[in-house]
Amino acid sequence: MPLTAAMVRFVDVAELIKTRSISDEVLRDMCEDYRLARATLTRLKKAKPRRPAEISEYTTLVSELEDEIIRRLLGDEERPTVNKE
Repeated sequence: MPLTAAMVRFVDVAELIKTRSISDEVLRDMCEDYRLARATLTRLKKAKPRRPAEISEYTTLVSELEDEIIRRLLGDEERPTVNKE
């Protein structure tokens, strides 16, 4: 189940992820991307020889996806950006 990795990572909002994903295809896709990125990162960390550049790249990707999932749950992706200059 694509949502499982995100639900395990964000235990406090696991039910919200499950509920929102029913009607939110973008959230479902983010959760699937997150699951795949976590799986790849785990595999890279176990691989011999180690590939630090790829590990770093996937660590960053996982972190960015976590941020995107939380922003999506909070609804920030729908708010317009306001430049204050």
